[in-house]
Amino acid sequence: MDHNSKWRGMFDQQRPAGRSVGGPPPIEHDEPPYGDERGIDLSEYQPWVLQRGRSRPALMIDLRTFDAKSGFWIGWAVAYPQLAAVEYVGERMLSLDFGLRKFVLEGDGLGELTKRLQEGIVLAIQEYAPAVWAHRPAGAIVTAIRRAGQEPSPPRG
Repeated sequence: MDHNSKWRGMFDQQRPAGRSVGGPPPIEHDEPPYGDERGIDLSEYQPWVLQRGRSRPALMIDLRTFDAKSGFWIGWAVAYPQLAAVEYVGERMLSLDFGLRKFVLEGDGLGELTKRLQEGIVLAIQEYAPAVWAHRPAGAIVTAIRRAGQEPSPPRG
């Protein structure tokens, strides 16, 4: 018997029914593809999207606002590890400091967002847009996301 037929014989054996063959478990992807990762559903307004069931922390936070003139979503994806500070004024205003980039968020019920940012589980924050959602939701809402200040221009040589 040659070497190849020995191996073939091992794999071609009939196994008894109902008995596990062993081997590695099937690969299960606990993370959805990137496009769905943010979990943004335009049928119902969500002020922020939290990561759930992921094995690694989010690397970016997506900040989204709707430009009614163009009809496009615009925004920023900023590095989570760069988040140096979250400052808040009650439940109505919060400031995110990413070093050179700072953002000011306004709305209602933003206390929970502050807690979730401290936990590091926020994937996306989106501004409420009346052009997208006809009825203003009850509860937490982000009414404005603004980028504060400007990045310094590079030094001229």
